[in-house]
Amino acid sequence: MNICQVSKLLCKVGKSTECKNNYIKELVPPQDNYYCLEKVDGLWRYGLIMMENQNNPYMKQIKEFKTETEGAKYFFCDRLSAFYFSERIRPFMLKHGELDIGGPSFDENGLGKVMSMLGISSSLFHRDPRRYCKHRAIQLSSGDDTNYVVSFIDRKGNRVHSTIPINYQRAIFLTFKKVYMLYLFEQKVSNMLEMEGLGDDFSEEDINTFLS
Repeated sequence: MNICQVSKLLCKVGKSTECKNNYIKELVPPQDNYYCLEKVDGLWRYGLIMMENQNNPYMKQIKEFKTETEGAKYFFCDRLSAFYFSERIRPFMLKHGELDIGGPSFDENGLGKVMSMLGISSSLFHRDPRRYCKHRAIQLSSGDDTNYVVSFIDRKGNRVHSTIPINYQRAIFLTFKKVYMLYLFEQKVSNMLEMEGLGDDFSEEDINTFLS
């Protein structure tokens, strides 16, 4: 995968970018901060270009990659994830305030209602760590007496990534977000990548970046 392919894919979903030989960047209104991946001294640097109230804009670097492919995949997953949260997840939360998503009354029953409303298969939410999971899913498990851990499980039942123990309200909101993101990846992003012949380029770690 290269940065021009990333620009093409993001354009397909409505996310505008500019791609040149040595960089790709978000297109935003003048003077807004924006994310950029650029090649500097042989390395690909990803970060936020600070424009607001700056006479001399600069990059607040977040990641650094040795190859264009790794940087391009990260830019794609990170920016597409933010785009979907802004365009899909946040509007859903605002439209359905009665569900109190992220609030003190939101719980696993509420998560079940949300998944049903969105047509998300219950198989994407995995609650019992003792039960083997043979597909990608988001797992919510007890971390200790009062805290919980949210994990991304791959197709082989392995934990790709787990949070530190966090309180229940944070954990159930994060579970909602990751389940929704995983649904979007499986239903939309995966198909788009396959059509471009890029499906095999993405590892479970890349998918985890999208879910984050």
